[in-house]
Amino acid sequence: MKNSLRTKEMVQSIRDYNAEHPEEKNGECALCTKEAVETFSHWKITENKFPYDLVATTHHMIMPLRHATETELTMDEWKEYQEIKHSKLQEYDYLLEGTSKTKSIPAHFHIHLIIGKGPQ
Repeated sequence: MKNSLRTKEMVQSIRDYNAEHPEEKNGECALCTKEAVETFSHWKITENKFPYDLVATTHHMIMPLRHATETELTMDEWKEYQEIKHSKLQEYDYLLEGTSKTKSIPAHFHIHLIIGKGPQ
């Protein structure tokens, strides 16, 4: 993984996991079944199983409860996201969204929630 935010060890963990769980690459969405740390009406926050360990002490993700791309989100979903973003998500240092070339699960919209390493 070029330009990764993960250590080589974490990248290897992802490769090992994917080799042991091929069903997740065959149409099953890993985000749909992720357990929530916190749930809202339309959204959930989850732990990232493979965090950006080079740069983050905490790495969560926020995603819609239903399987949807960014363009499929409803106005109600966007409205609630904005409310969450301006309240709950203020505890994170960064909100990170991958581009189309870096998204590992583009069919389920999600944003990475990062508390960075280093001095505060």
